[in-house]
Amino acid sequence: MSRVRELRIKAALNISRLSQLANVSRPTLEKMERGEPVRPDLASAVCHVLSEKLGYEVTIASAEIKIL
Repeated sequence: MSRVRELRIKAALNISRLSQLANVSRPTLEKMERGEPVRPDLASAVCHVLSEKLGYEVTIASAEIKIL
């Protein structure tokens, strides 16, 4: 399981809800969870939402999101 997926589950978010909160498309989130590279701004948006939900800072590096 990818680190970003683990964090999403720990934050009690399904992929659709995280997509809405981060304003990132579901296919982009699915790419992140498969370990495919995405744009840095989209990765940052997801990390921001995860940080808010988990109560600690989640970075692109700590979430192991690959960026373009």
